[in-house]
Amino acid sequence: MVVIARSALGKLRGKYDSLSTTEKRIAQLALNSPSTVSEMTIRELASAAGASTASISRFVKRLGYANYREFTMELAHVVVVDAQEGAKLFKELGEGDSLGVIANKVFHSSMASLEATNDALSENDIARAVLKLINAGTVNFFGLGGSSIAALDGYHKFVRTSLNVAYHPDYDIQLMQAAKLTADDCAVVISHSGKNYETIQIVKELKANHVPIIGITSYSGSPLARAATVTLLSLTDEIKYRSEGMYSLISQIAILDSLFMMTVLRSSSRTQPVLMHVRDVIERTREEP
Repeated sequence: MVVIARSALGKLRGKYDSLSTTEKRIAQLALNSPSTVSEMTIRELASAAGASTASISRFVKRLGYANYREFTMELAHVVVVDAQEGAKLFKELGEGDSLGVIANKVFHSSMASLEATNDALSENDIARAVLKLINAGTVNFFGLGGSSIAALDGYHKFVRTSLNVAYHPDYDIQLMQAAKLTADDCAVVISHSGKNYETIQIVKELKANHVPIIGITSYSGSPLARAATVTLLSLTDEIKYRSEGMYSLISQIAILDSLFMMTVLRSSSRTQPVLMHVRDVIERTREEP
């Protein structure tokens, strides 16, 4: 039994919506039969996908690989385990799984999501996002449904800094907050699918006001990703019986953690006194009367 390197599949899924028709055919072959594609020459894959070798080269570079060989090597990077141990690692959950096996699979899927997200992060994009945050008059967090958990977590962290931050779980209030922001502010918009109707209405309002947007989503071709000033991808693999959005939530929070730490370190002279004061206030609430 084999377990496919999930970072390669995560990259394919994350970019899928933004690919051309030809590139989607190539991606589908790799998603359906990664082991077979990993053994193909560039000409063989081009023939199988009905594409040119130049299209294959552009496709792998779009995924972030230096060349076709690097792409096939990652697809070929599999872990071979015996059937008994392999059942513990295979991502699909089964109704007959023991509780221990289910926990093992869930933890492995969570770790795979974090690894794929880390692999896809661009230092240039992260740097641009941090600059937008540090220089913003107000930083507003937006997220609905499951993404509201990540938005609240981001707000809870950044409220400890010197930045002016805001968040509210209600959609109507989020829309009003978006209407009040300007080009001097910054919006952090979180959506797993990147196409939730209400979230996109908020994004449209932000765009109308020329507000810089940091978008956190799992799909690079989504409306949110296309509209964002900076897009950070939270990648994951699908899993039976559990929404893939639950795994992307872990990656969303990791991205927000990274942005928080980078913002603190890059604005330490302003943030450190505020961080210490907030910590002291919280500590006093834990003291016995």
